[in-house]
Amino acid sequence: MLRVRLKQSLADRGYRLTRQRAAILEVLAGTREHLTAEEVHRRVRFLCPELNLTTVYRNLNLMARQKIIGRVDFGDGRARFEARSDHHHHLFCLGCGRVIEIPACPVSIDEVFVRQHSFRITEHQFEAYGYCADCDRPGSEGAPV
Repeated sequence: MLRVRLKQSLADRGYRLTRQRAAILEVLAGTREHLTAEEVHRRVRFLCPELNLTTVYRNLNLMARQKIIGRVDFGDGRARFEARSDHHHHLFCLGCGRVIEIPACPVSIDEVFVRQHSFRITEHQFEAYGYCADCDRPGSEGAPV
């Protein structure tokens, strides 16, 4: 179960499962959405009313750095968080904001080029921007002009 795995990941890295962290993980595990810190805060207040936005930011960033949860930026300067921390990528609709997860990695990095430049890759991201089928229809609200 996702909730158990997230909580165990926290413990495996030597972090206590505080009431605040448990509430944040509960919110993320309860949705497939990619939530901003503000959205997490709004939802988590039902579980932990005294939790402030600064604590939410601090814990989300800590858990993302530790690869317990995923963090992604869809080009609007706002970090979004998700319960998934495995290697995957996204398609992002510029019309409606829909996010489609890509389970397989579409990125192929030329290892010869990397060796030639003595570069050690530790991670990468691939986010594609465009329009989903609904928004790309002529006359739809999100259709490009």
